[in-house]
Amino acid sequence: MKIENIEQIIKLFERSTVSKMEIESGDLKIKLEKEVGEISVAPRVIPTASPLADKSDAVSGTLVKAPLVGTFYGAANPQSAPFVNVGDKVTAGTVLCLVEAMKVMNEIKAPIDGVVLEVLGKNGEMVAYDQPLIRLGEAL
Repeated sequence: MKIENIEQIIKLFERSTVSKMEIESGDLKIKLEKEVGEISVAPRVIPTASPLADKSDAVSGTLVKAPLVGTFYGAANPQSAPFVNVGDKVTAGTVLCLVEAMKVMNEIKAPIDGVVLEVLGKNGEMVAYDQPLIRLGEAL
């Protein structure tokens, strides 16, 4: 493998959301790892189905969205309790769920202190990039 190819792989890895990668080519083995950053989300107001609903009927909260395409997991394994349930209080940095992509488990963390209002992801189902996974509300 040429050094230019290795440099290109490293640059692509740095820009991607993948946190670990291993490549083998003949007797050459490359292993790349990086810290998974926290997902930053902005608070959003989601209108209800009726366009004529007044503002008191709007559903508010902070949506935590999928940073990449993958499989949603609400627990570390099928025998484990879920990371969070509706009504749980969480602090910024708390692991809310996992999104598996290319056999790498990516932790999705709470961007704010709050309360879990809704778990939108379905365990074992595919999620799209930017798909809402969890909705957080302000801690009381």
